[in-house]
Amino acid sequence: MKNINRVNRVKKEELLVDESIFSIANGYMGTRGTFTEGYGTEYEYNQTYINGLYEFYDYHYEENLTGFPQEGQKFVNIIDGTNIRITFQKNRINLETCNIVSLEREYNLEKGITLRKIHYQTKDEKYDFYLEETKFVSRFIKELIGIELIIYSPNYPHEIKVKSFLRQSKRNHEKNNDPRIQTLDNSMEIIAIDCEKGSITSKTERSKFTVESTMIHNVDLYNKVDDKMIKASGYFKIDKPLKVQKYVIHSSSLYDENYEARTKEIVKKLESLSWDNLLQEQEKYSNEFWNNSNIETTNAETTKLLNYNIYQLNNCGGESDIHNISAKGLSGEGYEGHYFWDTEIYMIPFFVLTNPLKAKNLLLYRYQTLELAREEARELGYSKGVKIPWRTINGEEASPYYPAGSAQFHINSDVAYAIVKYFEATNDIDFLINYGFEMLIETARFLQEATNYHEGFYHLNSVTGPDEYTTVVDDNFYTNILMKYHFNETVYLYNKYKKELEKCISKLGITEKEMKVLEDIGENIYLPFDKELNIFAQDKNFLSKARLNLDDIPKDKFPLLLNYHPLYLYKHQVLKQADTMLALLLLDFEQLDILEDTFNYYEPITTHDSSLSKCIYSIMAFKLNKSKMARKYFNEVLNTDYKNTHNNTEQGLHVANLGGSYIGFAYGVLGLRIHRGYLKLEPHRMNDLEGFNLKIQYQNETVTISLSDKLVIETTGDVKLNIYGKMIEVSNVYKTDLPE
Repeated sequence: MKNINRVNRVKKEELLVDESIFSIANGYMGTRGTFTEGYGTEYEYNQTYINGLYEFYDYHYEENLTGFPQEGQKFVNIIDGTNIRITFQKNRINLETCNIVSLEREYNLEKGITLRKIHYQTKDEKYDFYLEETKFVSRFIKELIGIELIIYSPNYPHEIKVKSFLRQSKRNHEKNNDPRIQTLDNSMEIIAIDCEKGSITSKTERSKFTVESTMIHNVDLYNKVDDKMIKASGYFKIDKPLKVQKYVIHSSSLYDENYEARTKEIVKKLESLSWDNLLQEQEKYSNEFWNNSNIETTNAETTKLLNYNIYQLNNCGGESDIHNISAKGLSGEGYEGHYFWDTEIYMIPFFVLTNPLKAKNLLLYRYQTLELAREEARELGYSKGVKIPWRTINGEEASPYYPAGSAQFHINSDVAYAIVKYFEATNDIDFLINYGFEMLIETARFLQEATNYHEGFYHLNSVTGPDEYTTVVDDNFYTNILMKYHFNETVYLYNKYKKELEKCISKLGITEKEMKVLEDIGENIYLPFDKELNIFAQDKNFLSKARLNLDDIPKDKFPLLLNYHPLYLYKHQVLKQADTMLALLLLDFEQLDILEDTFNYYEPITTHDSSLSKCIYSIMAFKLNKSKMARKYFNEVLNTDYKNTHNNTEQGLHVANLGGSYIGFAYGVLGLRIHRGYLKLEPHRMNDLEGFNLKIQYQNETVTISLSDKLVIETTGDVKLNIYGKMIEVSNVYKTDLPE
């Protein structure tokens, strides 16, 4: 069974973390794992989101300079329909009025539902109430949330009152100086209430989105409008289990222009569908997902956490090219629901290898927003190409802090890298012709204009790499070497598919001269290297800075961004996250002496304050046969949210880290890399992880990779592999021993 189980976690911090852990979503919409009956406490705040639905708000700068974004974007917390209040003798059944005898929670990953059983006992120990909750966000009807609450008491002789709500969820603000946490109100304006229908229509004022929210029940409840909310109430005996089923529909103008007709269509469809029918569809989807994505290992805890992480990653987006995947997915409002480069580098690899259609949708989102990226390039003073935004929802740059935002030019090459790897893994020539190559060219044109030639090399100055503790530097190694890869692959694809790309070449006015320029930059971009240390320098001046000793810093001062002025961090050799090592991983750098020296240099000064970091160091430690360190980092990646190791899972899951757990396994344990024309594999065996089984999609074939006493590769067709440096072609089954 694929389950996540937790018991008797009722402290405030535990409940808020578990709201994220038990969050449910279908890529379009998500809701957090709150109690349907509510907590009855000051921190009660239900949250439901539609992916890509946002509102604008104004930025305020004391010194407002040219090119600064003037508007922010934020996820919108739509009308809440997840609350059903249970009242006895004018008291609510909740954490405030009752003692908790027991609480059991389960995320059933095979059925695609969450389950909760709770035993309440009144403070005077006179009455016992048993509640069982089942929740899902439908994979069959994307706008639908299903909730079932079974209520029973063996000793309460009277009727209880069931009151089901449809209302705006209000945030109880807490003072917080963490810039990663949204503190602005993100509710919608109610514009219409239809009591008989059980619907509330709401809108965003500036972004002009409309949502119609509707609730339906299986039991007779009386609807009443009260202070811009709908309350549906009824009285029931509970000496036998009472089953209340609630369907909440959220139809939006973002996905359906005629959202009202869509609501009617769903309501009609539900008339012919039972609760069990919907659960069956949910399970059917989960079965299909696991058929393509299941991971088995000989370590039960590793298997459990890996599968939970990839299941939640899959819930976060990729169903449409209208949206992307935010830093917290649909599990919380940290980072305001923004999309980052996390998608291309940390999340897309999972989809490329298990569900290429989703990977394509995520890349197409970038294509759909190219015109806004073109406008951003002009704002930054460049006349050519596009600048992909560092953080966004609608495609416009939304970072008000340019040193760690707009200056991250590497995102152009991150997108290009993902396009190339998608194409190498799928041979999707139609995508390359119609979308991919155009993105490669437009992102390259911006970077080409941003470079300057000096003393035999091309340089890229005043940029920020992945490490946000070092900003606005010259010749960041990651940015430069990813740009080198970007340009080289663009020239290669141009030369190989020139005939197929004729329309794109004509549309964009691509010339041989332009290709020669890209080729020249690719060959002569400056890559900072220190011969004495035998390492790649993070940037041109990084090694001249004072080196920060992390052992001297008190543990309560981490993460450093919350406790030190940025200038203090910028003047030291200290990393928030993997930077140079990430570049060497992505480009599968093979010169082991340089790789090891570079790893040993940066690892002691990397704080891993970003959850994007440890998976990279784990993978590279596997590469360097540092098995103990690799396993330690990998375990920490697996447990980031499950054990709340960053102390902020209550704000939502760390979705890049969910993807990081997959690449930590695929790229680290398996040593898997996608190359032009072949897959590379270098699996590792450890004392507590001696075997595994993984299925991937590659060039329209299914490849199953298993390790027990031997390494076994099974394919549905011809696949070229490089296994421990040996090139082979497998068309059925291949077995080999692991090297000593």
